[in-house]
Amino acid sequence: MKRKTLLLLVMTSLIITSHAQNKQKEPVTGYAITASEKGGRNWKEVRLVNVSTGEELKTIYKSTDETQPLNARTKNPVAKKDAQSLVTRSASTYSYAITSPEPARKKIVNLDEELSKAQGNTSTSQPARRVMIISQKIETDKPFATNSAAIAYDKKHDRLYYTPMGINELRYIDLKSNKIYYFENEAFGQVKGFGDVPNQITRMVIASDGNGYALSNDANHLIRFTTGKNPAITDLGALGDDAKNGNFSVHGPGSFGGDMIADVSENLYLVNAFRQVFKISIASKSAIYLGSIKGLPRGFTTNGAMVEEGSKVIVASSESTDGYYRFDLNTLQAERVSPEGAVFNASDLANGNLAFDKKNNQSQEEAKQTATDLAKKSGLEEARNNGITVYPNPVTNGSVNVSFTDQPAGKYQVQFLDLSGKLISTQELNIANKLQVHNLNLPGVAKGNYLIKVVSEANKVSVTSKIMVQ
Repeated sequence: MKRKTLLLLVMTSLIITSHAQNKQKEPVTGYAITASEKGGRNWKEVRLVNVSTGEELKTIYKSTDETQPLNARTKNPVAKKDAQSLVTRSASTYSYAITSPEPARKKIVNLDEELSKAQGNTSTSQPARRVMIISQKIETDKPFATNSAAIAYDKKHDRLYYTPMGINELRYIDLKSNKIYYFENEAFGQVKGFGDVPNQITRMVIASDGNGYALSNDANHLIRFTTGKNPAITDLGALGDDAKNGNFSVHGPGSFGGDMIADVSENLYLVNAFRQVFKISIASKSAIYLGSIKGLPRGFTTNGAMVEEGSKVIVASSESTDGYYRFDLNTLQAERVSPEGAVFNASDLANGNLAFDKKNNQSQEEAKQTATDLAKKSGLEEARNNGITVYPNPVTNGSVNVSFTDQPAGKYQVQFLDLSGKLISTQELNIANKLQVHNLNLPGVAKGNYLIKVVSEANKVSVTSKIMVQ
């Protein structure tokens, strides 16, 4: 009977996998902050675009829309504010500017030269492209006043979170009702105006823990915002550079701009405007320089980024309408995604995908099968208990994966103990998905048998698995 059951399971798995492989691949879509026209520089429009074709699928927000924003806490209309005088750059074909608060000063920047420096080159024959700094009255209570370059899609609540570049306020669009909400009078960063470029927030994403994360240009402010009931906004402080980064710092002007994506293991990835990629641990706030994206056209800044699937990431430029490109996080090699022809240049991209997520485009049952297969391939045995799987087993490289399948959402504590029950180390995790995998580094211990105990915050789940460390 056991052999027949096993055979049936294997056949079912093969049928499901075959069906998934034969399904027509769905178009890659994402939300983009754009101007009203291709090649424009006023980042006040939001569109759902098909990056495979460059076509707009749906208009989410237009700057000409008459919208009454609401307070995110009280749901009352946002108070009308008088127009303020802010320093900005002209909306012409100028490429890049670093400005300062009034009185206005300007810095002339050669965009291609900055890209070359970011990639380790020191010279360029291109002339500097000038910028124009102007002072104008801005209605700061408008949804996209001072433009925006940071947006994140919250798949669970069907919302688009964003923040204007010159206003330290978190806002979101409810895609179900098309209403826009502001967290009024709640500091979201330190930006003092559109000219305060180091403090501008231009990178934002929803991570695998279900929380949103935003990062200032100078990387001195990593801000976490929760998305459930009673949202909380917390400034976690500055990122740290890994010791191996050398001259490639996450804090320098060469790391400004760009976007962030997230993976399934509670890591963030910063893709700055100059094609450089950093991996950021949420737990330690340490940024590791991975390298520079290769194969992009000259002058193509990487301002928007979103996960396609697995290790593949789509990038868009705020400067170039040449097309959308994908690169691989493992190789950093890029290739064109959209066909030749003008696309909407974008200051930011967003979708709900996580890097290295095995369940993308899979059914829930297929995702469960993937988790089981992965555990079996990664070790000789798997320690499995009530939907919580620990692998590989034996442990040979100092780390284990803990897979949660169909577990209640919430906080969990993973304890590493010896066989007598003595606690060696512990780590807290936040489970928000039907299938979630976390990689845990084990402290240096002698070879032998140990225990991994997983306990939920409410003590509704408590499982213990035995592992062998070699």
